[in-house]
Amino acid sequence: MRLNSLITASLALALLSHGHLSQAATSHIARRGATHKAAAPVAKRRIAKQQDTAATTTKRVAGRKARVRDNASPTKTARVSATSHSRKGKNARAAAPMVQRASTRGSKRSRKGASQDLLVAAGASDVAASTVTKATTVNPKLQTVEQEASTPVILPTLYNKRGRLIVPPPLRGSHEILVRQNLVADRDGLDRIQDDADLARMREARLLVPIPVSGTLDVDERLPVNRRYTRPWTAQFLVTLSRAHYARFHTTLQVNSAVRTVEFQQRLQRTNGNAAPAEGETASPHLTGQAVDLAKHGLSMTEIAWLRGYLLPLSQQGRLDVEEEFQQACFHISVYKKYLPATPKREIATGQHGGTTALAAGLR
Repeated sequence: MRLNSLITASLALALLSHGHLSQAATSHIARRGATHKAAAPVAKRRIAKQQDTAATTTKRVAGRKARVRDNASPTKTARVSATSHSRKGKNARAAAPMVQRASTRGSKRSRKGASQDLLVAAGASDVAASTVTKATTVNPKLQTVEQEASTPVILPTLYNKRGRLIVPPPLRGSHEILVRQNLVADRDGLDRIQDDADLARMREARLLVPIPVSGTLDVDERLPVNRRYTRPWTAQFLVTLSRAHYARFHTTLQVNSAVRTVEFQQRLQRTNGNAAPAEGETASPHLTGQAVDLAKHGLSMTEIAWLRGYLLPLSQQGRLDVEEEFQQACFHISVYKKYLPATPKREIATGQHGGTTALAAGLR
C-alpha cells in the first residue's frame, strides 16, 4: 500500500513538472514570435532603403557616363572608332587612314588655337620649338626689313623628354668678345658718342631711336631720359625678344642701360671697377649705342634658361654678342647691324621692254 502511494505521488510530481515545462516552452515560443513580428517592419524598411540607395547609385553612374559621352571631342571619338575598327581586319585597314586624317586635322586645329596668342605676340605665322620660323605663301614676296627682323629666329626648348628643365651654361664674356665688339663697330662705321651735345645731335639725326617701351618691355626708372636711346637695329631686336618672352612667360623684360657718352663712362670707371674703359680696343660698346643691358633681377631660372637658349644661336650666327654679368646681374648684349637683313637690290627698268623683266627680277 505504501509502495503504491509512493508511486502515485512520484507520477503526480512528474506530471506537474512536465506541465510547468510545457507552459514555459509555450510562453518562450510566444515571446520569440512577438519579437519577430515587431522586428519585421524594421527589416522591411532597411531592405527598402538599401534598394533605394542602389537605384540612386545606378542613376548617378548612368548620368556620369552620359556626360562623358556628351563631352567627348570629335578627335577622341575618331580615335576610339579607329581603335575599335582596327581589330576587325581588312575593313579597319581601309578606314584607318581616313580616321587618322580626321584626327590629325582636329589636333592641328587645337594646337593652332592654343598657340594663337604666341603667334600674334611673336609676329610669326607658324612657330615650332627650336626651328627657324619664316612666313611662306603660295607666291612668296619680299618682306620689309622690319617684318623679317621682327620674326624670332629661335624659340628654345626648355624641357627634355623626362620633363626636366634644360639650363644652358652661362654666356660669360671674355677679352676677345670685347675686342670683337669694337672691331665690328669700326667696320660698321659707328662713332663713339663724346658728350651730351653729341648725343642730342645723333637723336635729332635719327641715328639713335628711343627704346621701344611697351607692355612687354620696360626701362629702369633710374636711367636718365636722355640716355634711353639706342641704335635702330638694337631697338628692333628688343621688340622681337620682348614679344617672344612675353608670349612664353607673360612678364616684361627691363632695360637697365643703353647708350652712354665717353664723358659718362669716364665718371663710371671711377665708381665701378667692373666698368669697361672709355677708349681703346676694349672700350665699352655702350658708347656706340648698339649695346643694352637686360636686368636678370626678378627673372626665374626658367626665364634665364630661355634667354640663354634664345641668345646663343644669334651669337653663333654673328648677329650679336652676349656677356652675362653676375656682379651687376644683367645680360650685356651688343647687337650688330648684321641683325637686320640686307635690303634686296632691285633692277631699274631702262627700256621700253625692260619693265617686266626688272619687276620680275625684283620680286624673285
